[in-house]
Amino acid sequence: MAVLDVLRGVAVLGILLMNIQSFGRLSSEYLNPKALGDPPTLDWIVWVVNHVVADEKFITMLTILFGAGIVIMANASKESAAAFEQRYRRRMAWLFVFGLAHGLLLWPGDILAAYAICGAIALQFRQRSPVELVWFSLLLFATATVLWMLFSVGLVFLLPMDWVGYLATHYWTPTADVVYAEVDRLTFNWVSTVGERAVDALSAQAWMLASDRIWRMLAMMLLGMALMKVGFLPGQWSLASYKRVAIGGLIVGVPVVLAGVWFNEAVNWDFRYSMFLGRIANHWASIAIALAWIAIVILVVRQSLFRTATGALEAVGRLAMTNYLGQSILCVGIFYGIGLGLFSRFGYLELLGVVAVVWAIQIAFSIIWRQYHAMGPFESLWRRLAAG
Repeated sequence: MAVLDVLRGVAVLGILLMNIQSFGRLSSEYLNPKALGDPPTLDWIVWVVNHVVADEKFITMLTILFGAGIVIMANASKESAAAFEQRYRRRMAWLFVFGLAHGLLLWPGDILAAYAICGAIALQFRQRSPVELVWFSLLLFATATVLWMLFSVGLVFLLPMDWVGYLATHYWTPTADVVYAEVDRLTFNWVSTVGERAVDALSAQAWMLASDRIWRMLAMMLLGMALMKVGFLPGQWSLASYKRVAIGGLIVGVPVVLAGVWFNEAVNWDFRYSMFLGRIANHWASIAIALAWIAIVILVVRQSLFRTATGALEAVGRLAMTNYLGQSILCVGIFYGIGLGLFSRFGYLELLGVVAVVWAIQIAFSIIWRQYHAMGPFESLWRRLAAG
């Protein structure tokens, strides 16, 4: 379906708006924009706008589409249910391998391994009704919220202050030594620290899966399955309905995200409060804004607006996995020691320029590749491996 490919194209390009911060700046700055003190005014404005429109929004959008893909494949399969499940599990097993290699060797922020785990679980829900899927999704989202609140209680009331201080100075407001060590590891000693980085990446992946991704990603996959079944994602609703979703999502979501920023400012970005409590507002608002983005894209496609742009985005979406991994390959070459070594050299505003360059490369590559091939190189390899 062309509209789904366009949506994937928007989502996979959009996630770079956040991922570029992980590639190009200190790890602590991803969640705390004031990890090194107050940023310049323009950088702060860029961060706030990016936080409102992109942070958790495009990965939510991409994950919703991943869930929709489960429904599409199940409906299109002419195999028995058991045979389809076996083939799908092979797909997830190989996706996990891709993700593990990506995370351990290139970039610790990989999502493919978590997608594989959550996708294997989501498969078991494919025959549930849309109402049931939405309720399960909300329950999982609420579980993450409760978990974060418990973590916050631990930070504020239970952990000794010296433990809290250690965690803060290593992961939230790093000391000069911590900053130097991270820059050195990713630039001057990229090759020699491959083992250390792999161990760190594995522990980071395990922590993100247990504390966030297993709940959030699975929730969004189930929501995507529901939205596929009710015809929202394929563009089968009326234009007026999509307009209401777009406007309503922004009216609800944007103020909630900004309220979360206000909270973090009020507590002066204190690690004990901002690390988990300060993320809850965006956690929930990201659903509304992601749905607004989806509705806006569907409106553009349905009304045949910007045909050249949507055609390019469709090509990007057809190569979603290739472009996702390609972003890492390009950014590793730009920022890390194996390439130009520009890590921690750019502010938030300058990173947008890098995003524009990567987007231009990927759009051009996708358009040219699609003229000669039905699917991307990584998609083709994944299919061959999963076929056995």
